[in-house]
Amino acid sequence: MTELVDARAVSTDDTVAAATTIILVRHGLPAASGVADPGLGDEGIEQARRLGEWLRNEPVAQVVSSHYSRAYETALYAAGPHGLDVVVDKRLREWDSDRTTYATPEAIADTPRGRAFAEGRYDEFIPDYDKVAAAERMRAAVLEAAARKPGELTVIASHGGVINTLLTDILQAPSPFFFNPGYTSMSRIAVLRSGRCVIQSVNETAHLR
Repeated sequence: MTELVDARAVSTDDTVAAATTIILVRHGLPAASGVADPGLGDEGIEQARRLGEWLRNEPVAQVVSSHYSRAYETALYAAGPHGLDVVVDKRLREWDSDRTTYATPEAIADTPRGRAFAEGRYDEFIPDYDKVAAAERMRAAVLEAAARKPGELTVIASHGGVINTLLTDILQAPSPFFFNPGYTSMSRIAVLRSGRCVIQSVNETAHLR
């Protein structure tokens, strides 16, 4: 016998109120080491510590991170107050994962790319890359994390470029980069049961004030 499903009941549950909340966090400021995968510097550690304190009273059920040191170390501060382990997902990596050295936008401020970033000309700052593939892997990682903890709160530590790319993909905006995410800034997404994503906030930095 075929079981009939009330379509109205299904659609009622597919709401923002019943959604899984994802907080996307950009990593803290890395150390100026000139290597491909630097950890956090002293300022970045302080930023991550403040993030962890801010999230202490949030009902965090899961913390997920890129495998890069700067993101993983940031995630540890978010997970610590809740006694959680950090789940590593390489799909959350930055778009420039093949670089042999890492430099912050601030470190290249005197170059044409650095000036483009400082002036908000982000299309000139971001080199050509496959933004469709980046958005797809970010979306897949977010949806998989949401499926593990449905209806709960997940914190994801990742990188400014791909956070931008995911948000612009949700917005269906033409540019893959539209804002300058502060270090340890938070952007919130509601993931509905249907898989649809709704942006709730962008670039929260109150914990740093």
